[in-house]
Amino acid sequence: MRNRIIGTFLVILSGLITYSDKLGFEFDYNFGYSSTDNFIFAITTTLSPIILAIGANFRPLRISFIFPIFIFSANLFWMVSDDDSDMGYSYHYAFAVVICFVLLILFVDKFIKKEKYYKNKVSLLEALLDLKIAIHDK
Repeated sequence: MRNRIIGTFLVILSGLITYSDKLGFEFDYNFGYSSTDNFIFAITTTLSPIILAIGANFRPLRISFIFPIFIFSANLFWMVSDDDSDMGYSYHYAFAVVICFVLLILFVDKFIKKEKYYKNKVSLLEALLDLKIAIHDK
């Protein structure tokens, strides 16, 4: 259980660190970026998928993946929108993406369970038929 908690924490952290540019840090040297905010955003958007991949190896709670998906979608919609100063409707669009993602996961999960059920049923029937043949061969 401890590994799942660590994994869940890392998955949520992968979404949270993309907002660390809003904390107001100022560096003297920005490695060629125009501002510290741009530098921090570039670094955190690079580190975020790495942290997400590490956290996913700890088998976190599946519900925790909603958080980075929401954050990444909101950032994506903000980056392609015309309004650079405000998130605008990005959060609404990101919420819609999360809802679609959850519905897709539920549909795929139900489909996989249904396939496993039928596969187990077929295996059971094959085993019963093999048993019947083995009994009558004697």
